Amino acid sequence: MHRHHHYDMFLSDQRREFEDPEKFLPELLDHNQVIVDLGCGPGYYCQYLVKYASKLYCIDIDDEALKIVKEIVPESITMKDLRGIPDGSVDVILLANSFHDMDNKEDVVNEIRRVLKEGGKVIIIDWKKDATPFGPPVFLRMDKEDYLKYFRGFDVVKEFDVGPYHFGLLLIKK
Repeated sequence: MHRHHHYDMFLSDQRREFEDPEKFLPELLDHNQVIVDLGCGPGYYCQYLVKYASKLYCIDIDDEALKIVKEIVPESITMKDLRGIPDGSVDVILLANSFHDMDNKEDVVNEIRRVLKEGGKVIIIDWKKDATPFGPPVFLRMDKEDYLKYFRGFDVVKEFDVGPYHFGLLLIKK
């Protein structure tokens, strides 16, 4: 399988050493759920989420990333945005290392609110706002307070440990 080298690090085994979904996803997810990985990149989390999903939407603006997702998780539904997803049909939305890069964050949150069921979960995983050996520049990173400005009207249910470079938040749509 040919992969563009840019995505190799996103899918590498080394990533599990500092960001291992098996350590925190099982306690956040139930089986047979409709799940969205928003800003999925080449599918690092999709390959874990599919174990829990009755339907898995992997969404990214990058066509090349979505091709790789389809190779790794053929049963996923790949899309470029949330617009094709019916209102109130989604149980869980994952935002892993992606929201800080998105334009029009208010619009994105409005779409998240539209597609999520009442009581639906938003799982946020992102880089801590500290200098790390790799990752996005610190000035682009968002912390819990930054997220909560955008996700007004959601309850913060818990914060969870992801690893040395990332934090995790679980929000519920009221």
